[in-house]
Amino acid sequence: MSIGLPTFEIDFIQKAVTAITRSERGIACIVVYDDTVTDPGYATYKYAADVPKTSFTEANYNAIQKCWLVSVNKVIVVHVPTAAEFATVQAILEKLSYNYVCVVNSEAQAALVSYIISKNNQSKGKKYVAVVANVTTADSKYVINLKGDWVHEVGAGANTPMVNYLPRMTSILANLPLNRSITYYELEDLDKVDDSYITIENDADSWVNKGWLLLLNDEDGVLVGRGVNTLTTFTSTDTEDMRKIIIMEALNLIIEDIYKVFKANYVGKYKNYLDNQYLFISAINTYFRNLGTEEVLDPEFNNLAQIDVESQRNAWLGIGKTAAADWDEDTVKKMTFKSYVFLAGDIKVLDAVEDLKFAITLE
Repeated sequence: MSIGLPTFEIDFIQKAVTAITRSERGIACIVVYDDTVTDPGYATYKYAADVPKTSFTEANYNAIQKCWLVSVNKVIVVHVPTAAEFATVQAILEKLSYNYVCVVNSEAQAALVSYIISKNNQSKGKKYVAVVANVTTADSKYVINLKGDWVHEVGAGANTPMVNYLPRMTSILANLPLNRSITYYELEDLDKVDDSYITIENDADSWVNKGWLLLLNDEDGVLVGRGVNTLTTFTSTDTEDMRKIIIMEALNLIIEDIYKVFKANYVGKYKNYLDNQYLFISAINTYFRNLGTEEVLDPEFNNLAQIDVESQRNAWLGIGKTAAADWDEDTVKKMTFKSYVFLAGDIKVLDAVEDLKFAITLE
């Protein structure tokens, strides 16, 4: 009687083939400062009609309702009194699971940036993205920063402050499928946006290069500019590719999938020796192959996970096992280290088509 594949390999296969649909079902978290309900708290809403008008000011209610201009999975609304410190917001966010978060309050933008950067430094298996407006400095792959003071909604009188439009952008990002980027996403609810910051000296490209997500007045309507986050300092681990929102969305999904399957189906259930490590590596590589089929990863690239030989060797050297310096690669692989599984991966995430270079020669 065949016992089939290990549970974690089945889970990986399922996660790969549902990657696109799962990316359309992200969770948007909206934070409002509101004295209508005095006790800090939160509520989860599936439908726009579920949001009670009596629980929010008109401005906050209207801002929250913008989430449902796209099909959404669910929206978490955090509410705190207007006099509350951001620490009150932070205490609530610590209890919640979401993908993208914004705060409808100009004074709290920088505090949200600091919190999300710190949160992601601590969180191993799940990543959180902040959507903010007009923050002076951020420089993070987990922060998306909109430029401009206001937008104008079709049929409206006064302009809408950009911070009140953040729920709309947060909901779009949380429910955007991995097979398209937000670049040139048409905002049909708007007929004009503030672009006064675009000048001859500082054109749109220069703002994008500085890590700003722009909303653009275009002959076809209002469009989202190139989909970038605020990452502008590049290193060997934070590469230039990671400034693209679509790249980070895929990486965040992969990190979360591997972490969840490892924790649920592998930790404590297998002895730490080479054959069992290969079982897990094989499952990850099957997952990568299926992500290639789904066009999340490049199917033409050799997307692979493998044992991180040098990290494992250094672990032995770190406890005084000097002989490890002379071990060949196969020996290092066989000498598993305590409860640790040292892995390294090499993958290529597919970007979206956003640029065209077309040279035409006239004869």
